[in-house]
Amino acid sequence: MLLKKLIKIGFSCLVMLAGISGSGAIIFAQEAAESQTIVYTEKQNAMRITANDIKLVEEKNEDGELTGYHLYIRKIKGVESVLLTETTRDPTGKADNYAYRALEYNPINGDEIRILDGKPLVSEGAKYSLIDSTTEKVEGLGDAFHIFIPLKLQFGYEWSRNGIVEIGRGTFINIRTFEKPYADYTGEYMDSPFMFNLETRRRAKPNPPPPDPPVEHEVVLTDDYNPAASQKFEEMSDFIVYSKGPETIVDDILEVFDEIGNKENLDVVFAIDATGSMKNDIETLKTDLLPALLKEFENVKGTRFGLLFYRDYGDNFNYKGLPVKFFAFTDNLTTFNKNLNSIRILGKEGGDIPEAVYEAIYSSTEFYSWRPGATRRIILIGDAEPHPKPRGLGKYSKDYVMGLAEAKDIKVKTILLPSD
Repeated sequence: MLLKKLIKIGFSCLVMLAGISGSGAIIFAQEAAESQTIVYTEKQNAMRITANDIKLVEEKNEDGELTGYHLYIRKIKGVESVLLTETTRDPTGKADNYAYRALEYNPINGDEIRILDGKPLVSEGAKYSLIDSTTEKVEGLGDAFHIFIPLKLQFGYEWSRNGIVEIGRGTFINIRTFEKPYADYTGEYMDSPFMFNLETRRRAKPNPPPPDPPVEHEVVLTDDYNPAASQKFEEMSDFIVYSKGPETIVDDILEVFDEIGNKENLDVVFAIDATGSMKNDIETLKTDLLPALLKEFENVKGTRFGLLFYRDYGDNFNYKGLPVKFFAFTDNLTTFNKNLNSIRILGKEGGDIPEAVYEAIYSSTEFYSWRPGATRRIILIGDAEPHPKPRGLGKYSKDYVMGLAEAKDIKVKTILLPSD
C-alpha cells in the first residue's frame, strides 16, 4: 500500500510524496522545518479507543499489596487485537516507539501470539508482550480484550533504546488497536494514548480537624492530556500538576504554592498559554483566582506577582519580537487581577499544537527584574508542548532557556491542562 505525505511548503504549496508502508493509510501533513501532524483515515479513526471503552481494576496479593492492574478494552467494530506500547512523543512521528513487555510470565497474556513480518515472534526479547487477540465478557463493556499490566514494564532491545517503566501517576501508555489478530501490522492500526491518574485529589488544609479515614484513591486511565506536552512539562519542572481544567485550576495553583513552601519575599511569574483552547480556564482564573490569592497571601509579606501570556508566532502578541504579552511585577493583587482580566480570547487563537513555550520561559526569565535574595519561581500553565525545533531567531531551545533560568536560580513549576 502507499503512504502519502503532504508536505506544506511556505503557506500554500503542497507536494505529494509516495512511499511504501505496512499499514498504508496514515497521511502525514508536514509543515516545513517544523512538526508533522498525522492525519488519520476514517477507518483508522473508527478504531480509536476512548475513556468510555476501558475499565481498570487493581490486582492485590494476599497481603493487600498492589501487584498490577487488569485493563479491559471494549472490542469495537474493526478491531481484532490490541497491544500496549510506548506513547508516540516525537512530534515529527519519526522516532520508534516500542511495545511494552512484562518482566515475567503471567497467565493472562503470557501465551498470546504476536506476529511481525508474517511470522510469530518467539525470541526472548519479544516474550511477554502486553497483547490480546481474544475477548471475554466484561460487565459494562460487553466483549472486551483483557491485558494485565504489572507495576514494572520493559521496552526496547539490547541493541536499541531500552529501559524499565514503573507504573504510577503520570505514566503514559498507548493502546494500539489492530484490524488483524495478533498485532499484525499488515492491516490497519490506530493509537490511543492514556495516562495513569488518581481520580480523587484533596489539597492539604492548614490546621486541619481530626483526620477522616483515609480517602481511597481510584486509579484510572485518562486520555485527557497531550503526551508530548506532558513529557516536556516534566522535563522543565521538578513539580507538575495535572489539572482537570476550570473545575480545579485555582486549587492547582494553590497546590503549587503549597509546594513552594515559604512565600515570604517571593517573586513569581505566571506564564499562561492564551490560545483558544485555554479560554475556559482563563475565564475561571479571572473570577476565582483573586479571592484565593488574597486568602493565601493574607499574612505574607514581600511577594511580587508577574504575569505573562504567550501564544505562537503569527498570533497578535509581540513583545520584544516574541509572541508574548508582558505585565511587570506588582505587589498589588488588585493590579495583578486587572492585568489578568485584560486578556481577551475569542477561542480561535492557536490550539493544542506546539506553542511558544520555551519563548515564554525565556521571557519570564529575561524580561523581569528579579530581586536579589528573593525566592524566584515561574508557574507555567498550558496544554500544548513547545516547538520541537526553535523558531524565530532559532535559539530558544529547552537547554538554552532552562540554562538561563538556572543561572538566575529561577525554578519552574508546571500545570498541565487537559487537551481538547
